[in-house]
Amino acid sequence: MQRRLRLLPMSVRPILTVCVVLVAWGIVTSSGWINPLFLPRLTSLGRAILSTLSSRDTYVDIYATSYRALGGLALSFIFAVPLGLLFGRLPGLYAFVELPVDFFRSIPSSSLFLLFVLFFGLGDAAKIAVVFYGCSLILLVNTVYGARPSREKQDRINMLRSFGANPWQVFSLAVLRDAIPHISAGVRVCVSLALVLVIVTEMFLSAANGLGRRIYDHYLAYRVPEMYAVIIVLGLLGFCANRFSLLVEQRITFWLPRQS
Repeated sequence: MQRRLRLLPMSVRPILTVCVVLVAWGIVTSSGWINPLFLPRLTSLGRAILSTLSSRDTYVDIYATSYRALGGLALSFIFAVPLGLLFGRLPGLYAFVELPVDFFRSIPSSSLFLLFVLFFGLGDAAKIAVVFYGCSLILLVNTVYGARPSREKQDRINMLRSFGANPWQVFSLAVLRDAIPHISAGVRVCVSLALVLVIVTEMFLSAANGLGRRIYDHYLAYRVPEMYAVIIVLGLLGFCANRFSLLVEQRITFWLPRQS
């Protein structure tokens, strides 16, 4: 059995897994083992997905959620990456802020929702600020670790200087090159985190639109198939965002070995 599974193409294996999950879902729901209030039948879910995808409001919600997540992520990247490169190259300077950074990084973003509402109100600014807070600290720490000095890096810097490289060439070929994989890893983590934070804020910070608001409305109305349909749409959105970030990372870090 294990040998047969190895013979399956890599592209077929995820599809096989999805088919197994759907078959198990159909068996469990059709047999009545689980109340449809908790897990709807596949037929009801299919109709709800078609209805969700055919609704114009769904795409308005997708745009609103994506706008808030990308806005917070972009701001955190613009703020954290240059600052992390500076702190990484100047460990003595980073020592002054390391304790506050670690302290604030340990505070969950969800616990500060009310503070963001007080400062920014109930509009998009508060939701973007929550994403900015949660993602910027992760990107900052990742960038610092990627840019911090090391013996091997210093040897390359000395070699570049001996060949007459200017400061920008030294920075781009030695410092930034080593930091990019760490920054890319931080971005991939923050892509998922940004969606999580936006969905939670849309649920509980009185959003007028967004996928989180739609999920919460369906929950309050006990429209379980529709709620699952929006969750699946959200999962597809997150999957596409992660795949896109992975492709960008592979393009940028082309010199790194790839897993087969």
